[in-house]
Amino acid sequence: MKKIEAIVRKDKFEHVCQVLERSGIGGMTITEARGFGRHRNGLREKVKIEIYADEFQVDKIVEMIRLNSKTGTTGDGKIAVINLEKVYRIRTGEEGASAI
Repeated sequence: MKKIEAIVRKDKFEHVCQVLERSGIGGMTITEARGFGRHRNGLREKVKIEIYADEFQVDKIVEMIRLNSKTGTTGDGKIAVINLEKVYRIRTGEEGASAI
């Protein structure tokens, strides 16, 4: 299992969100964020998207985010894929892929 964290431009978020919802992913968590990158051009408002996914879904999800958030200019954001040891659903006690 993997955790995908994407930080995208605020003005691209709605489009990215629609594409991800239509794709049938299990769910996502959204956080408003501010930050700057290598160019140090001041704090910018961004949106952080967090998704738990099975291994076979990762490439598809990353590609959807990348293609739908890209403007080609500085500040488009980042995507990170992180290994997850375990995931639990609090309500039911399910774990692993069934908890996603």
